[in-house]
Amino acid sequence: MIGRTLSARITWWSVVWCAIVLLVFTMIYTVSFHARSVQSYKHVLQLEMATLLGQGVDKLVEQDDSSNWERYAAVTDSAVRLTDNRGNVLFQITSPSFSSARINQIANSVASGLDAGASGQSGTQTRWNQSYQWHDEKGTHHAIVASRQVSFQNGTSGTLQVFSLTDELAKETWWTFEWLTALDVLILALFAFGMRWFTQRGLRPLNLLMEGIQEVEWNQSPRLNLHRVPGEVESLQQSINQLLDRIDQGVQEQNRFIADASHELRTPLAIIAGHANLLRRWGRENVRVWEPAVRNINSEVARLQKLVNQLLLLAKLEEAPQRRVEGLTSADIQALFAQLRQDAAVLRPDLDIVVRVHMTSQARAFMDEDDLHQVLVVLIDNALRHTQEGRVELAAHGDEGMVRFTVSDTGEGMHPDVVPHVFDRFYRADAARASSRGSGLGLAICKQIVESYQGKIYLRSKPGRGTTVIVRMPMQEPVGLEHLVPGPPHAPGTEHKEIPIDESRRTAYPDAIEH
Repeated sequence: MIGRTLSARITWWSVVWCAIVLLVFTMIYTVSFHARSVQSYKHVLQLEMATLLGQGVDKLVEQDDSSNWERYAAVTDSAVRLTDNRGNVLFQITSPSFSSARINQIANSVASGLDAGASGQSGTQTRWNQSYQWHDEKGTHHAIVASRQVSFQNGTSGTLQVFSLTDELAKETWWTFEWLTALDVLILALFAFGMRWFTQRGLRPLNLLMEGIQEVEWNQSPRLNLHRVPGEVESLQQSINQLLDRIDQGVQEQNRFIADASHELRTPLAIIAGHANLLRRWGRENVRVWEPAVRNINSEVARLQKLVNQLLLLAKLEEAPQRRVEGLTSADIQALFAQLRQDAAVLRPDLDIVVRVHMTSQARAFMDEDDLHQVLVVLIDNALRHTQEGRVELAAHGDEGMVRFTVSDTGEGMHPDVVPHVFDRFYRADAARASSRGSGLGLAICKQIVESYQGKIYLRSKPGRGTTVIVRMPMQEPVGLEHLVPGPPHAPGTEHKEIPIDESRRTAYPDAIEH
């Protein structure tokens, strides 16, 4: 399980970090303990040297009986040596650990360093040497040496040295290190066990989540449904369920698209195949068969080409990034509406085509003119085809930082169950609409174009009272495309162009263009 692997990794790296911390603490404590112990040894040697100096170095030279000092050296395991400036031994006390030969060896080893360090120094300063060690059958021994320059009454000088063995100090230091190391191992074992238990218990909700995901993956469960889990896991569960919902929705839309596209392609292909068979059988000898067959084949090929072009356009709109446009002013929109009105009047001269533009002269609609033309052509074409009598109204209004385009008709309208699906690809409401030559992609293309400019498109319709399609696009000032400037719909200085219409028809459809 992933949760268990993560638990092992967390435990491992936590134990490694704890081991490093404990090791550093052990080293620091051991070094500190050794330093404190050395200071204690130095303090004892300083007291011993002060006792010797308190007796007077000249009296030490004159002593014939040194039995008291020998007993003291035997108890403290230290040795004393007094020499003149020529290196002649004037007074010396040995011990079991420091024979005369060993004392001479140690003194000769540290003499050069002491002489160099003593030059120019005060006679009251003690010099230390802790680096001397030797080996014998009993093991390795370490010694600390305290040296101090002294002056005699005859005007000469010498050196007083006290030698002390530090083997016990080394043993105590090593024992302290071993004891702390054993304690560290015990602490690490307890820490690793505790971390393993806590991480497994803490990651248990994550393991449950992974098991739920695997059940969903193998279709054993439709969605994750974990109970009594932490808030973070609950939030993650909701996000995963929402993602699965979107995936299912996308798969369903893809399957529906494939089915609809296959259906749309099957009909013209069947027509082309039928007419081709007629041509193959009778076309060579019968002109009456040849001419309508070729005409119908050309018509269906044109329909297929249009359908393919629309599908390619949808794919291009989904992948293309947002473009930089200069926007459309009120004058641009008025000119575009005039052209659309003329084209619509040619197609349906029996309908009233009404155009309204109500925008500030400084405002711009954030949209390319060709794209807006393509959207409005589709909307007006739908309005013309589904309006038997009455009017079609095309309007543009400034509306709280947006430009609202509306295409309204007084046609047959749509049932409320149909309205939520009109922007789906290949969707056509009923048999009457499905009998038309459209592909069901026009409104889907309009929606994709509008949303590529961060706009919105929606539709309102009532059976028998017509349909209104509303397109809301960002409105901008000409100083730049990055700033949206709200414009009141009836601000002073606005331009208003309106073609009079029959008021009786307005009252018959009062809410078609209201937002």
